[in-house]
Amino acid sequence: MILKVRNSLISLSLVTTIALFNGCAKEQLILKTYSPPKKQAEVKKMIESSDSSVGYINLQIVDDVSYICEVVGKNKDSKDMAHGLISNVKKFINQTNFISLNQVEDSASVALDMQIISLKFTETKNSRELHAKVNFVIRKNGVEFYSEPYTYNSLRKSRSGLQGIASKSEMFNDASEFLAKKMIKDISPIKTSKLVELKDLPDELEYTLKYAENKNFKGAIEGMQKYKGEKDLAYYFDLAVYYEGYGSQVDNMAMFTKAKENYDKAMAMGGSEDETIVKGKMKFEAFYDIIKKVAKQQAANLKQTNNSEYQLLD
Repeated sequence: MILKVRNSLISLSLVTTIALFNGCAKEQLILKTYSPPKKQAEVKKMIESSDSSVGYINLQIVDDVSYICEVVGKNKDSKDMAHGLISNVKKFINQTNFISLNQVEDSASVALDMQIISLKFTETKNSRELHAKVNFVIRKNGVEFYSEPYTYNSLRKSRSGLQGIASKSEMFNDASEFLAKKMIKDISPIKTSKLVELKDLPDELEYTLKYAENKNFKGAIEGMQKYKGEKDLAYYFDLAVYYEGYGSQVDNMAMFTKAKENYDKAMAMGGSEDETIVKGKMKFEAFYDIIKKVAKQQAANLKQTNNSEYQLLD
């Protein structure tokens, strides 16, 4: 009997502890967003010299195969690598919303050129090995903003012979893809995830938290916009998070401008004394500082159209 009573007390204590923990828990959201590019200082210089309302850099690719192969000599291997680099750089630029591809040759444009510094391919009866080193340079009017060598090394082996490993052409394609992707990732913001602690909202707005948890950021924003009650720092902070999440979800930089405005409002209402708000704003601005020029331009353009996203900018 005593044992039973003790077990009951332990169970009751455990339930009470869990209930208290749940009661104190804050709403947390895993937010899909962006991190700034690795080469922030270089990217800022490019932005200042580039005029584009599509991406923050309007980049012209110098696709002169002879120049790309100049250091190592023009042969079939180097030409294949050169064509692969040109193709893959263009492919990865088209996959990011932060760099636009300039299709018109213009000596005053920000230009990307590349040169193969070294290229070596060896083959035995059961292995293939490829080494490649390519230098990428971004410049305008002779002024360099970015110059970085990237290296690729790959050794493929198989006991069953060459038929069991990647072909020579596949290895060259892998190399050009790897090098192009690595360079673009260094100068473009990268998709990432972060854990955000949301602020408590009035009961009437609790449903917007559920919307956000289910990735319905547009619905969450519209719900916040309809609210007629008092709007405090918690309101503006959570709204900023919703705009950041929505902007990343639909790849619309104009929404990041609205996120910035609401983060600023939360700070102005006393958020500078709130660790959650300060950290949230700082993480966002590390990325926004890179894209703010184009984000503001796109927000202005959006307001001049009949696009349904316009309503979210009011």
